[in-house]
This record gives sequence, C-alpha cells and structure tokens, in this order.
Amino acid sequence: MDSKLLPLVNKIKSLKHKERYIVIACVLGVALILLSELVPSGSTKKADDGMDYQEYIVSLEEKTQDIISSIDGVGKCKVMITLCETDESFYASNIEENTDSGHISKKNEYVFYEDNNNDSPVLIKQTFPKVMGVAVVCQGGDNAFVKERVISAVSSLFGISSAKISVSKISR
Repeated sequence: MDSKLLPLVNKIKSLKHKERYIVIACVLGVALILLSELVPSGSTKKADDGMDYQEYIVSLEEKTQDIISSIDGVGKCKVMITLCETDESFYASNIEENTDSGHISKKNEYVFYEDNNNDSPVLIKQTFPKVMGVAVVCQGGDNAFVKERVISAVSSLFGISSAKISVSKISR
C-alpha cells in the first residue's frame, strides 16, 4: 500500500464502529459525485428537443382518429384538425432595471446552459395552440346516432362547440 495512504487507513481502523461507517459513507458520497461528473447526463432537455408544431398536429389527429374509430358504428375514419396560430415557447431571462436621474432603462438577457459545448436557452414552458375545428370523415358518417356520438366525443376531447365539428360519410 502507498506510504501516504497507510496512516490514513490506520487512523480509520482506530475509529469507533459508527465513526468508521460515517467516514466510509462520506468517501463513497464524494466518489459518486465525482463519477456523476464523468457520466453524461441525459436528463437535460434542450429547447429544440420538444415536440414541434407539425408533430403536434399529426399526434393529435392520430390519437383522435384512434378514439373515434373505436366508437360503435363509425368504421374506418379520417380526421383533420385545425389549430389557432402556432406554438409558443417561453425562455428564462434576467431582467435588469436601472433608474438613473429619472430615466428608466431595462436590460433583458436570456439564461443559457451549456450542453455538449453549445449554449442553449433555458426553456421554461412551451404551449401549443388550441384546437379551432375538427373534420371527421367516416363510414358511419351518414347515421345520425353515430354522428352525434362522434361530435360529443370530439367536443369533450378538445372543449370546442359542436358548431366547430364536421362529421361526414366517407366516399367510396
């Protein structure tokens, strides 16, 4: 064993039972912290890792189509969803205000984090637009009972009025 470590090991051996465990736990804790710096972390989320606008629409349409096609009498269906505006992202920023001799000046800077040697802004929140209207074309679209259930389901899913939902029979 290294001559520099031998006195330290002997000192640890001379400690009482509980104290020895505390020292060992501290050493393991420091070792884990050092190891965590070496292992790349997948938990940091880049601003552009979120779902984009087109993926959002496609996902909504697919999920809605799956739900509607499982309603009795609907059969095969297609769904198109229109949205209000586009998505919106909110980033963290530092705001500095100076009031000097009656003049107010503001300085606004985005907060960045380093990820793989790139600076990325810190995304606080990303909102997607609300559903404006839904068109459903299905095999059972000419049946009034089926039409009512589809309109009810879509209205419940997106919180929109029945006037913004169109249900039609699929053409052959």
